[in-house]
Amino acid sequence: MRASLFITCYNDTLYPETGRAVVKLLERLGVALDFSPQQTCCGQMHANTGFRGEAFCQAKRFTRLYQDAETVVIPSSSCVAMIRDQYPGLFAELGNEELRGQFTALLPRVYELSEFLIDKLGVDDVGAYFPHRVTYHASCHGLRALHLGDRPWRLMNKVRGLEQVPLANLDRCCGFGGTFSVKNAEVSSAMLAVKLQDVMSTGAEYCTALDNSCLMHLGGAMHRQYAGMKTIHLAQILAATEASPAEVHPVLDPRYAEPFPKAVLPVLRNPQLRKNVAHAIDVIQAKRGKLVQEKSDWQALRSAGAAIRSHVLENLAPYLEIFEARCTAAGGIVHWAADAAEVRQIILDILRQEQATEVIKIKTMTSAEIQLNPFLEAAGVRTYETDLAEIILQLGQDEPSHIVVPALHVNRSQVREIFARTMGLKDLSDDPHALTAAARTYLRQKFLSIPTAISGANFLVAETGSVVVVESEGNGRMCLTLPRTMITIAGIEKVLPSFQDLEVMLQVLARSATGERMNPYTSVWTGVTPGDGPQRFHIVLLDNGRSRMLAKETERQTLRCIRCAACMNACPVYRQTGGHAYGSVYPGPIGAILTPQLMQMHHAQTLPYASSLCGACYEVCPVKINIPEVLLELRSQVVNQERHTAGRFFDPMYLGLRVANLLLSRAWLFHAAQYFGRIGIRFFTRKDGWIHSLPSIGGKWTQTRDLRGFPRQTFHEWWAERDLKPTGEAK
Repeated sequence: MRASLFITCYNDTLYPETGRAVVKLLERLGVALDFSPQQTCCGQMHANTGFRGEAFCQAKRFTRLYQDAETVVIPSSSCVAMIRDQYPGLFAELGNEELRGQFTALLPRVYELSEFLIDKLGVDDVGAYFPHRVTYHASCHGLRALHLGDRPWRLMNKVRGLEQVPLANLDRCCGFGGTFSVKNAEVSSAMLAVKLQDVMSTGAEYCTALDNSCLMHLGGAMHRQYAGMKTIHLAQILAATEASPAEVHPVLDPRYAEPFPKAVLPVLRNPQLRKNVAHAIDVIQAKRGKLVQEKSDWQALRSAGAAIRSHVLENLAPYLEIFEARCTAAGGIVHWAADAAEVRQIILDILRQEQATEVIKIKTMTSAEIQLNPFLEAAGVRTYETDLAEIILQLGQDEPSHIVVPALHVNRSQVREIFARTMGLKDLSDDPHALTAAARTYLRQKFLSIPTAISGANFLVAETGSVVVVESEGNGRMCLTLPRTMITIAGIEKVLPSFQDLEVMLQVLARSATGERMNPYTSVWTGVTPGDGPQRFHIVLLDNGRSRMLAKETERQTLRCIRCAACMNACPVYRQTGGHAYGSVYPGPIGAILTPQLMQMHHAQTLPYASSLCGACYEVCPVKINIPEVLLELRSQVVNQERHTAGRFFDPMYLGLRVANLLLSRAWLFHAAQYFGRIGIRFFTRKDGWIHSLPSIGGKWTQTRDLRGFPRQTFHEWWAERDLKPTGEAK
């Protein structure tokens, strides 16, 4: 069978992954596909707004483009409804007999995707695999115009691993309505709020539909509110298999994250989140301050920590080789991975050898860096976080916002709601003891029954081949003793020369990270010990861009980091924005220098500018990473990139600073600019002598503050005038 695709204008522009999923799905089912690059729009937005003549132009275009198609498949119920319901009237009113005949012949061959699968191909099991909790939103067009009935549910029922969550008030409109959402924005938003409440109350991981226009509406609200749930077109679910998972972008992926100035906007509009972050930071900072103050040799400890980490980075290769040899001699198996894809595949291969379908995990930022959890879930391996904060995030479909306290942005009433909904504990209180007890109950059986665990590493000891993990809850100790197989992921920079070096590192880490003299649980293991703990131990040493940092002296100090998060707690920018705005699992000042380098400066270029350069991060860093120095170096690299792009001609900051450099290169040019600037700025200066509004980039300043107007005389002019007057007369 052959089919022609009509992907629709907004799918083509905003949701190309839906089009790719349709291709993947139909080709897997043996359908030969045609796609015309001449296709654009069905005309729905024009017709629904009253522009019938313009809509007719699109109707004519569609009909002529597809008149010879065997079948036409469209992944949009609203566009198919437009063609079936409004095209006949448009052709009757504005068309000629030839066009009406062409359209009448074409119409029976136009299918919405679920119709095509079930009615035309006669299949409801398309071989899909999507191991997630999903709720289905029935768009008004699909429900009332196309009468799709149970087709979407028949398709979802056959998707392996998918758990359907019923949606209350299924027939309730989401409030999109095309241009209705902007012509009557307040009413549309009110309808959206009601629908969103129904959707969020399901507790599903994903909301799906057969129309991305509705998902754009719902997803936009979810994103603004950091709701945690994701939207996905049903085509993407149906296209997913174990071998080829759904094309879903993680929230904290620098490749797809919005620029920092844009990403912070929803956070700045969320007073509860900002209050949660500020409160948690204040508590940690107060504890840290007291414990640092009691150490008379704190600065010496910082210097020692910096010296140890610098020495390691200058001699990394031999220490890694020593670690490999000692760990292997103790029964461990050492793997090397160049990048995220390689380490994910290594771990999956190990899990398949172990026939593992579930794993328990100790909190590890490195696994988050490589997006391990979604990869394993897509491959059919269920992951269970065991750190309390990570449990909160996993059950709430949220992302970490802090390195040490990942759920720092969530308060206890929000935790209660997540636990009550996902654990079925309707009467759960928000008392911390009750919440902790609920988490323990949830985890206990998993500790006892799941034989495979994954961990990160705070340090590796070359001298002994040992791995060190520090934590505060005991969950790590459970993961390190009960499972049969342990898999550890560690960045290559985590190695220390000797066991004695831990004397320094453990002192500065505990005080800087959680405001404690010593971590409650410090676990050290070396290879395999017969009859004690895991009997199979694998460690994967990950590069993922770290070697490139080693080659550059200024940037190399980034790798000293021991993930204590002291820089975040001290950072005035992080205090206002929290971690999600950084678009990376590494937020705050350390993330602002680490993430762009891990991305080889191809992504996250706005992060080096996410700092006022106040220096608080450098002041508190226990291993003396000069973060402001690295930020300045990375900013220079960003500018050098821009120098070779056409975008520089449209960047007012770039143009402004280039012009300023020219004007400041000669004193006479500078003085001329002052003179003419004073004349020009008079048009913006009010009677009170202040500027309240400026255009272009100047408007960024005057959005929230005024700018003092230019004085009558510059200092240069005053000095020159002073020299012309007799002594004592200058004023």
